[in-house]
Amino acid sequence: MENAAWNLESEYPSIHSDLFKQDWDFVTNDITEMTKEMESLRNEWGNPSPQALTKIKDILKSRKKFDMLLGNLSSYLYFASDIDLSNVEITKKRAEAHTLWSRHSQIMMPLYLFIKKCDEAIIQEFLKDPELENFDFLWQEKRQQNIYSLSEKEEVLIEALATDGFHAWSNLYRNLSGQMKAHLQYPDRTETLGMAQASALTRSPDALHRKVAWQAIQEAWTEHKVTAAAILNSLAGQRLEINKKRSHTKERHFLTEAMLANRMTPETLDALIGACRSSVEKTRMAPKMMARLLKKDVIDPWDLLAPGPEKEDKSTCSFEEGVRLIAQAYGEVSPEMGDFVEMMYQKRWIEGRVLPNKAPGAYCGGFRKSKEPRVFMTYMGSNSDISTLAHELGHAYHSWVMRDMPEEKTHFTMGLAETASIFGETVLRDTLIQKASTKEQKADVAWNEIQGAATFLLNIPARFDFEKEFYERRQSGILMADEMMDLTDQVWSRWYGRAITQNDKMFWATKLHFSMSRTSFYNFPYTFGYLFSLSIYARRNELGAEFMKTYVNILRDTGSMTPEALVQKHLGEDIREQKFWQKAIDHVVGQLKSFESLM
Repeated sequence: MENAAWNLESEYPSIHSDLFKQDWDFVTNDITEMTKEMESLRNEWGNPSPQALTKIKDILKSRKKFDMLLGNLSSYLYFASDIDLSNVEITKKRAEAHTLWSRHSQIMMPLYLFIKKCDEAIIQEFLKDPELENFDFLWQEKRQQNIYSLSEKEEVLIEALATDGFHAWSNLYRNLSGQMKAHLQYPDRTETLGMAQASALTRSPDALHRKVAWQAIQEAWTEHKVTAAAILNSLAGQRLEINKKRSHTKERHFLTEAMLANRMTPETLDALIGACRSSVEKTRMAPKMMARLLKKDVIDPWDLLAPGPEKEDKSTCSFEEGVRLIAQAYGEVSPEMGDFVEMMYQKRWIEGRVLPNKAPGAYCGGFRKSKEPRVFMTYMGSNSDISTLAHELGHAYHSWVMRDMPEEKTHFTMGLAETASIFGETVLRDTLIQKASTKEQKADVAWNEIQGAATFLLNIPARFDFEKEFYERRQSGILMADEMMDLTDQVWSRWYGRAITQNDKMFWATKLHFSMSRTSFYNFPYTFGYLFSLSIYARRNELGAEFMKTYVNILRDTGSMTPEALVQKHLGEDIREQKFWQKAIDHVVGQLKSFESLM
């Protein structure tokens, strides 16, 4: 596929290049020097002298370069590893980068705790420095979390054990999934594929490919279900144990980490999930409509990611055609957005190849030195692949419009990140349905809307309920693999009801998101982003020429505001109230009903 291999060489020609070695040497030497600097401050943290405060301020400023360079090196190693998980040299170097992060965090722990605990007057004095003034939001956020802080020794121990303990479980999942093989049993043959390739086939327009690939993935993970269960139990067990330790002053619930990571109040999450739960009978219309369009009585689990069945031309869309389609759709909203997609393609900042040892999934990342985004996926030409690409390019555009901002103001939460990506999908679907001239073309685009509703209003809430109930049970002891399957079965029945032929009982194992060590509850932010993006997009006609300006302003504020404050500022609404989310869900249900005429 032309231009489908991303260009990482523009950042570092290789891990053996002079530029890579130069940055690597800087961070390793810096850690050595910083160890000495921090040791000289050992007795100063309780009541620092003016000289010590000056040194602390200088250290804070120097950390900006360190974070930028090690972040850049880590991105390169992550990207290079994901296109070939069998590359031992890259994998080892990536592990070394993780170790450097851990060592640095341990060394800097006294400073992190000082920022959380020191007098407000010291913070305000630091913020007067032009090089530190943009840390205001981040530091105040950290200081509010001080209630859960442990002693320096305890914090250092947790960090020290994380690399070869906590994060090792997540790495095990990635390495296992990258090297597992799916044996596709066709009536006349057997094909063996990597998991990324097999996963891509679950989006194939060919029903047999979808069924066979789904079954092969199920069988592959069933063979490794004991390992998959051990990974989830170990990740949850460590989180729960650390939460017990942090509950010395106030109870730290297992959802607290996710709430803090998303800067969200529990009231907002309750309102979001509550709106989905109260609308479940209406939103089950989506999988039922998918089944009818596939000419089935009830949809099968291997059809949940299928492309639209009414496509007149059953051939797949080339990578270039898919990119150009998205560029055209983005351009309908803003010429700058369309140009951005074209630039991503021309500069080869998108990875779309089908490779045997490639990591499964799709994501958007970036380089902190050049401020260049990168998109990763396995592209096989289905409508779902095009939608996924539009999703990830939405992420990339988010980071692109913030590239001129201070780094400290660009750390946005996952829920707000998913708002930008799902906005990209919405723009694509809206443009396609406006341009559709035949009933078949309209039905094809409507399929994507229906599928999106099924995913974000049923599948994602089901993931949330599974993870929530798993954590509740895990507090009393580990869950065996078969118990995981039973729990998934119960949760899927609760959300899908009879709208599906069978529940995907192995979803807890096949879905990478549950096994990520750095993020717990990697689920509800998708529904948040879906409904919030619809709320933004609904203002397009109302705002007219001001719409794009408003949207970009929202994106640029995501790194320095809570979601509640952001929505209040730009849309004038309260997301802690269920009616905000219900309004967006009612809009989706209305769309579903309008699509029934196409069937």
